[in-house]
Amino acid sequence: MTDLGQRGDTASGTASEASSDRQSGNGSASVSWLAWIASAIGLFLFLGSVGVLGYDGLFRSGGDPVVALAVEGVRHDGHRWHARIRVENTGEGTAARVRVVGELMSGESVLETAEADFDYLPAGSTQRGGLYFERNAEANPVRLRVLGYAVP
Repeated sequence: MTDLGQRGDTASGTASEASSDRQSGNGSASVSWLAWIASAIGLFLFLGSVGVLGYDGLFRSGGDPVVALAVEGVRHDGHRWHARIRVENTGEGTAARVRVVGELMSGESVLETAEADFDYLPAGSTQRGGLYFERNAEANPVRLRVLGYAVP
C-alpha cells in the first residue's frame, strides 16, 4: 500500500509542478509567439485583401468590353466544315450574350454565314467556340464580326 500511495504522491507532485510551470510562463512562451506571428500574418492578408478590393471598387472605372476575334483553325468533319474560333475580351468591362457572326468569303461576296453566342465574357477572359459551314472553309477565308453584346 505504501508503494501505491507513493506513486500517487509522485504523480500528483508531477502534475502540480507542470501547472506551476504553466502559471509562471515556462513552456508556453513559444506557443504564444507562434500564435502572435500567425495572427499578424492573418491580419496582414485580411487588410491587404480589403485594401485591394476597396481600391478596385472605388477607383476602377469599369469601362467597356473590347472583344477581339480570331479563327484558330478549320477542319472537315465529314459533312461540314468546322471553324474553331477564339473570343477574347481585352477591355475592362464584362460582356454578356455576345453574338459572333462568321462569314465565308469569296473575294468581296459572302458565300455563307454562321453565328455563335457566348453567354458570359468577363474582362480579361478568353472563350472558345466553333462555327459550321457547308462550303469549304479552308479554301475560303472566314471573316468574323461581333454583332452585339449586353452589359450584365
